[in-house]
Amino acid sequence: MNDFRENVEKLNVRGIIIASIMTAFGLVVALSWKDAINALVARIIPSGNADSLLSLFITASAVTLLVVVLASVALRINRRLEGQLERMADQLEKMGDLFDRD
Repeated sequence: MNDFRENVEKLNVRGIIIASIMTAFGLVVALSWKDAINALVARIIPSGNADSLLSLFITASAVTLLVVVLASVALRINRRLEGQLERMADQLEKMGDLFDRD
């Protein structure tokens, strides 16, 4: 049972969640750029309708900017939470020291 508890304490769930969110943001950016690149190829090799090429690039740029802003906010929130958790851990350690003196 102690091994399980040690493994759970070592597990950084918040880090895993943040990594998953960043991966999802990256997927959104990749999918938006995929359409833009496909339209560019269609423009270079005329085989279909490429009238919306500019709009696809504008959309991809806007989505990229949005995802960068959201990722930045998520990382900033994570840093604040880490700081708060460190302060709480320090306070709990100090409280534990007070009780251990007996």
